[in-house]
Amino acid sequence: MTKRHVTPAVFAICSVLLLFSFVPEARAFDEPSFLARRIRPVVVKGGTVDRVLGTLSSDYGIPIGIELGDEKHNPLRKIDLNLPETTVKDFLDAVVAKDPRYTWKLEGGVIHFRPSTARDALLTTLLDTKISHFAFAEGSTSYGIFSDILQLPEVGSKLVVADVAHISIIIGSMQRVGKGVPFEESNLTMRELLDRIILKTDIKHWVLMRWGKNGEYITLRS
Repeated sequence: MTKRHVTPAVFAICSVLLLFSFVPEARAFDEPSFLARRIRPVVVKGGTVDRVLGTLSSDYGIPIGIELGDEKHNPLRKIDLNLPETTVKDFLDAVVAKDPRYTWKLEGGVIHFRPSTARDALLTTLLDTKISHFAFAEGSTSYGIFSDILQLPEVGSKLVVADVAHISIIIGSMQRVGKGVPFEESNLTMRELLDRIILKTDIKHWVLMRWGKNGEYITLRS
């Protein structure tokens, strides 16, 4: 499987305008009150759901897993938001109201954001694929971690069968996990693996998407 790199000029999805007035909150994850956490006023102009949720995740340390639809059949829309101070739940509901093709659910301490209908069969299969073992050393980058996951034998073999190439995106994907944070997991699905990563490291969200004229590319990034 050939790994390719896409520059910002080619990967147009990166060119959005996000204007947030988020102020990070440094406190530990507490699931019972998770959805009631307060979010400062938010203004978004021309943002796609993955970028909007990615900024929320990064600024507040909220673990979010984002599964996007196939761009050919379910292209990303640009949305505008203008919200007063609100909660995590109301923020997520506002995003879905702007793009009702998606839904969200809090599962195991992670907000999963996915298409409400017409989910891409390959993405669903990959997320349910059982991974025998995966590990990385402290100081690894999200770029390297996500690239390595797509090259695992269990995942790569399914990409070969589907004739889909994985694309590694450099921009916005070079965050390093914290010092003293080695990682090793076994016998779990790809979705569970990705969730463990964002729960245990400084990487706080993942995005899995399929794109290209005929859905011939797949990308896993933060």
